[in-house]
Amino acid sequence: MQLTVVGCSGSAPGPESACSCYLVETDGYRLLLDLGAGASGPLQRYMSPADVDAVILSHSHSDHYADLTQLWRLREVTKAAPLPVIGPSDMPEVLTTNPDCWTTTVAKPGLVTTGPITARLARVEHGECWATRIGDALCYTADSEACAALNELTHGCRVLLAEASGLDADGPMTGHLTAGDAGGLAARSGASLLVLTHLRAWQNHMDLLAEAAELAGCPTILAQQGLRVAL
Repeated sequence: MQLTVVGCSGSAPGPESACSCYLVETDGYRLLLDLGAGASGPLQRYMSPADVDAVILSHSHSDHYADLTQLWRLREVTKAAPLPVIGPSDMPEVLTTNPDCWTTTVAKPGLVTTGPITARLARVEHGECWATRIGDALCYTADSEACAALNELTHGCRVLLAEASGLDADGPMTGHLTAGDAGGLAARSGASLLVLTHLRAWQNHMDLLAEAAELAGCPTILAQQGLRVAL
């Protein structure tokens, strides 16, 4: 199994990255975790749009879902089948009313199977937002403030893909993790690697890295477009 960071910018695309989008591949199956603004372009560096098998959408903010519409336009010219999307009950109407483009399933707590991948979903603290865990290999926090649901979902995962939307001095941040929060979560989970994402263009990312690394108790790196991690 392999994780590829397609986009890791938070809130809006940055000069070096599109918004949140993470490709998980196993046995030829390709699952996207989110597809935020601008991500359908760089996605084509790693795969044909027609070869996306499914998407788990964490929540209905444009920096996490906006390029689903652009991806469909890219798939349409290849006559690809409707794209399965698992996401929140408040998914944008465009996704739920165009069955020739998308087949949508409302996320629920617990296990969900898509192709060879069984994921566990947990609702976290950012409106209706769903964090995703894939086996013991990977846990993606999506957007959330620190909460019991994240502590439980991340326990024992090897790679923690966690947002770092600010510094502890900026917080506590409603609906978001600080870098310190991400580091503390990694330490509690026993993760072997912490990857910081949702990196806002106007912030000093090295400061975020330093704050998280001090607490994480494991190697800590910044997500960047094109980063690949074997899971």
